[in-house]
Amino acid sequence: MNLQRFWLQVAAFLILVWGAVAAVMWLTEDSVFSPEKTLALMAGAPWLENENLDAKQRGERLDKVITSVIKLDLNQRNTLREDGQETMDRFFDSLTDEEKSDYVGRTVAESFNIVMKGIDKLPADDRRRIIGGIFRDMKKRAADSPEMQLMLGDDPAAFEKNFAKDMELFFKEAPLSAKMQMAPMFEGMQARMQGMRIR
Repeated sequence: MNLQRFWLQVAAFLILVWGAVAAVMWLTEDSVFSPEKTLALMAGAPWLENENLDAKQRGERLDKVITSVIKLDLNQRNTLREDGQETMDRFFDSLTDEEKSDYVGRTVAESFNIVMKGIDKLPADDRRRIIGGIFRDMKKRAADSPEMQLMLGDDPAAFEKNFAKDMELFFKEAPLSAKMQMAPMFEGMQARMQGMRIR
């Protein structure tokens, strides 16, 4: 009899513990971010099905998507692109110009600003190496962009000398689509500067 009572108490305790775990998971679900949840938010944007959605509802969903992207670490953002570039492109293309500007300003600009501040603090040799890597990466990405090719020129030394000024100008004046294309580069540079490695 005592043994049966003991097992009933153990079972009741386990049910209580798992109930508490389930409650915590349910309560914190909105504060846990992953590439999958972010892609689901993008794919489920209500205006993809209803173009007449009001601005308030659009703004609320956009804010959720942006918050989700910002909360991802750099490896998760890389996974987001690898697994869902088509979904991301469809979502971005569905935004108004103002919404696109908000999205880029709060996601891509974050990495850009971190990279620029970090580069300023590097020793001269490290700075030269990092900027050389940026130059080579941008050259590859600029193959189909005459404007970017013109900005980059063919002289890595001149690029390094004017780097901060040119990059600030580029980020201020470049079209939103160009900034989006540069996001992986900025995030990759941010990861390298933080001693991380992106696949």
